Amino acid sequence: MHTKIILIAVILILIGFFYLHTQNPSVVTYTVSPGHTYEEPATVLVFAGFLAGIVIAALNSLAGDARRALREIRERRERKVVASADEAYRRGLDAMNHGDNAAARALIERAIKAKPNDSGMIQALAETYIRENNAREGLKILEGGLVSTPDSVVLLNAVAACAFDAGETRRAAKALEGVVELDPKNLSALRRLREIRVKDRSWGEAAALQKNIADCVRDEGSKRRERRLLAGLLFEAAVSYLEDGRLADSVGKVKEVLKIDMAFMPAHMLLGEAIYRQGNTAGAIKVWEKAYGRYPASEPLLLKLEDAYIRAAEPDRILDKYKREISSRPNNINLRLLLARLYLRLEMVDAAIESLERITQEAEDAYYPKILLAEAYLRRKHSLRAAQLFQKALVTDKDKDKEFYPPFECASCREEASSWEPRCPACGEWNTLVMAGAQRPAAVRERRD
Repeated sequence: MHTKIILIAVILILIGFFYLHTQNPSVVTYTVSPGHTYEEPATVLVFAGFLAGIVIAALNSLAGDARRALREIRERRERKVVASADEAYRRGLDAMNHGDNAAARALIERAIKAKPNDSGMIQALAETYIRENNAREGLKILEGGLVSTPDSVVLLNAVAACAFDAGETRRAAKALEGVVELDPKNLSALRRLREIRVKDRSWGEAAALQKNIADCVRDEGSKRRERRLLAGLLFEAAVSYLEDGRLADSVGKVKEVLKIDMAFMPAHMLLGEAIYRQGNTAGAIKVWEKAYGRYPASEPLLLKLEDAYIRAAEPDRILDKYKREISSRPNNINLRLLLARLYLRLEMVDAAIESLERITQEAEDAYYPKILLAEAYLRRKHSLRAAQLFQKALVTDKDKDKEFYPPFECASCREEASSWEPRCPACGEWNTLVMAGAQRPAAVRERRD
């Protein structure tokens, strides 16, 4: 049908040509140069141009068809190569699943030659080395893949995991930094990088990462947990600044903590300590007094105030404070214990014995009052009574500082600590240690239970 249409078109063109030629017999003279002129009928020239256009169009069409044919041949060849590579990759994965890492490696390497930028194949090749406990060689493969595809989040995550296996923490951190740069809300990478910074004690960087994590989390419960952790990391950054003598930076970080959680007791204590080290004793006491006024159940703040007033040679002020607090909360045994402890520090032994005798009668199972009372009897040269009390308290370590400082217990994991710490040594939670002075130690509870 197509051929018939073309034939009819050619016949019509020829009829048109002869008709116009008979109707237009005039001749046109064309001068190419002074010595070369040509005379041709006008219709011949018109149709010659028309035919030339048809020839050029036909040649162009043939050239297009030739190019298309070559492209199709090339694409078929490429598809065949890719299909062969995918098949080799599939077989390589099967071999790896059957534990034949050498065969898997050979097949995957062949596949990578056809698809050198395929991150999945690069990962699989690295995995063949990792399964042979050769994480360093696997890491080399992965980092080589990153040269051609530096923006591959998949490869960067794989590099980080492999670097951890190889013990290359710095290379893992660098890869995770790349992931975070490409994907700032990648929670997995942010958390792993944060843990590296925490292990390195790079508290400021860890806190900055944790802030991003807290901003990315949407669930309210998770957000509260992340912000609690952020407060702890900011606090540790403040501690590190204080240890380095950067008091102003330490104060700044502490204030960030308090913006997140005003009830974060370690921050109040550290803020006062930083101000104290700046030479402003009155300012430090004011900070601790204000915090204790807002959170009167915080015995560590009282102990801080006690030390500050004694260093300032003003023991009467802390004695008066204890008495006022006990007057407002007469059933608080811990306050009475701390006052008795203060009596011992100030060598007011008779007052200490009187207070502690009453407390030991009220809290028969408590071990800390017995320790303090035993110390008081020792100072009165009542060695036998002191020894009996020490034996009841099940104490073998007679270190005076340990005896004097009250015990604390974690409100989260219930583990005991011999002294107050900003962070529980057992579970790692911040701001959870509370005074356990009128309670039995964990070991005693377990024996009696």
